[in-house]
Amino acid sequence: MPSRLLSSLLGSCLALPTLALQPMADQQLAAVTGQAQGLRLTSEYDARIDSISYIDDDGVGNDGSVGAVTLAPVRLFTPTNRPIEIDIEVKQVNGKKAVVFTNRDLPVELRVGSVAINGESLGGMGQGNFSIGSGDALITRMYAGGEVGSGFTLDVLIPASMSLDAYYEDDGARLTNTLSFSDPRDANGGGLQFRNMTFDLETDGLRIGMPEVNDGNFNIYNARLGADVLNSLAFRNINIPSGGYWLLKNAENAGEYGIEMDSRLPQGTALQLVYIAGAVGDNYPNAETHEFSADIELLSNLDVQGLRMNVDGERGLVLDFDTNTSSDGIRGQLSMSNMTLQRSDQVGSGTTVGLGTLDAQINLSRNTFLQIEGH
Repeated sequence: MPSRLLSSLLGSCLALPTLALQPMADQQLAAVTGQAQGLRLTSEYDARIDSISYIDDDGVGNDGSVGAVTLAPVRLFTPTNRPIEIDIEVKQVNGKKAVVFTNRDLPVELRVGSVAINGESLGGMGQGNFSIGSGDALITRMYAGGEVGSGFTLDVLIPASMSLDAYYEDDGARLTNTLSFSDPRDANGGGLQFRNMTFDLETDGLRIGMPEVNDGNFNIYNARLGADVLNSLAFRNINIPSGGYWLLKNAENAGEYGIEMDSRLPQGTALQLVYIAGAVGDNYPNAETHEFSADIELLSNLDVQGLRMNVDGERGLVLDFDTNTSSDGIRGQLSMSNMTLQRSDQVGSGTTVGLGTLDAQINLSRNTFLQIEGH
């Protein structure tokens, strides 16, 4: 009896229709939720920190106090009902495997109530009002391996439509400006792309390879007090070749706390510097705004050797060089050409006579210093 039952069951199973696996068309796959690869992070947050301090333990003033830079309070947050959204993917980019971060909105608001050096405030600062065009994205790509070791490399691609506001506030007065990346003379141009920016830990410290830039744009528009516009500044056609770096090191002298830096901005770095008088709005360039512009190019490497940063309990934040080291200082040669003064709507018309060319040798000796204090 059991054998007859088993045979009957097997017969029933064999009688069922056979379902074959068939390939799905792309249109069908597009409707499948699990098709997309990668990770999307969506978040809203409001982070508040009472104070952040950097303390230079050997920067003791006459009263016995150590040097300190303090930010207090600090608030980092997203606007209500406007979350950050980040897409994270791993994919091939130009033949290399990369982790790609895509931000189609980055509404980060920063508020620092006070930046103080040794308890004396320099004022407060912050940023907000982030904007980016529909369909555009801020893209960051991370690759394994740096310039000299097992570090990593970054590309950061900023679209022309991205902008944000930044401010500095002191004693009730606020200076505000808009940071943007557009090109007012080329609707299809603009943006700023940093490529091949490397990070390596080596024997001397942290080596950061300066990014390569081709025809980038960066604007500081409408510096204003309240509603009154002071001026604007634009850096256009920015080009930085390979070979630049920053090297952040421990303080050189025994028993000293602090940071020392070497850097190189490579020969051939070039940009157009534009100073703008008058408000920059949707109708810029126009007859109401005027410009001073100049083409700037490094004719040699701009080298910084042995720049030290210390916080002294008496003198404040001090940037200087070791006066006992003859190689310390800043050296380079730059050229300023095609210097012109004209109405913004007449740029490129060929009617303006230039002011000439300036060729400058830069040599800041090891006796140079900058001291920053609150008051």
